[in-house]
Amino acid sequence: MISAPVPLSVVIAVRNGSAYLAESLRTVLDQEGPPFEVVVVDDGSTDATPSILADLARGDARIRVVTQETQGFTRALSQAIRHTSGEMLARHDADDVSLPGRFRRQFDFMCAHPRLAAVGTAAEVIDERGSSVSRFPASHGPEAVRRSLLTLRATPVHGSMMIRREALEAVGGYRSAFAAAQDYDLWLRLAERYDLDNVPEVLYRWRINPGGVYGRRRAEQLQYAGIALAFARERERFGHDSYPLLEECRGNLGEFASRYLLAGPLEGLWGELLYRGVNDPRLARTHLWRAVRAGAVTPKTVGLLAWSALRLPWPGGRPLTVGPAADEGLSSAGRS
Repeated sequence: MISAPVPLSVVIAVRNGSAYLAESLRTVLDQEGPPFEVVVVDDGSTDATPSILADLARGDARIRVVTQETQGFTRALSQAIRHTSGEMLARHDADDVSLPGRFRRQFDFMCAHPRLAAVGTAAEVIDERGSSVSRFPASHGPEAVRRSLLTLRATPVHGSMMIRREALEAVGGYRSAFAAAQDYDLWLRLAERYDLDNVPEVLYRWRINPGGVYGRRRAEQLQYAGIALAFARERERFGHDSYPLLEECRGNLGEFASRYLLAGPLEGLWGELLYRGVNDPRLARTHLWRAVRAGAVTPKTVGLLAWSALRLPWPGGRPLTVGPAADEGLSSAGRS
């Protein structure tokens, strides 16, 4: 049941997050600014998460807990949004930290820039103990953010984002067939119709936690990110994308690629991203060779295929990585 409307709703999805959950939620509850509610979906936790959430909810009427059988991070986020009432939606991940002033700064920024669909913040990367590792790069200005998304140079930190409900609903929200990179798919669709930005202040601490949220394998994250970008290019070319096919394939990415209209370019994207992201020449070569066989013969694809055949490391400088070395894109996309 949706409560009386508030200006801001905080959306959290968690599964087996007991290690950091209480600490993380306290940083949300201590925020100042507009009145807000906190909707947490417990996606089938089997650890102490339910009892922690129950204790927190008893102590603070702003918290509403929704419990469901495990359905995955994307569906859990959508379920949380359905239980909110705010005109603005603030994301927060259950092992991260929102620093003081975050909500006030972003809410005021959104109100001052009505063309914005969403705004993130600069972020600090922390390790499992909460020690600072590095600063996460963030593009500033709508055009810079749009270029960074389309060139895979940088993506907003998902948990740091505040999103305008009207814009989210206009593009269809999170799409459940994206088991990972669901945020990147959303940012690309929003950027086609609206502006996105980041405030320059570090107002979020993003935890590199191998056991965090849902612990999906990095290679699969990058493959979903490749699909999101392929869909953006497909929409630009044809006015629509092949999302219904992705739904039909139910997570079988090999089947999806074999049936996808733009399979060659997608395989080329996968080869590049896997080379950059996991620095595995053999895995990258498999996809690059499929791209060439499908007719996607570009200088980049052929060059990377030749490079991977020599089993050499990623040739473009620092590989695409999660965390400390993340000066290239997709370091937070689909972290679930």
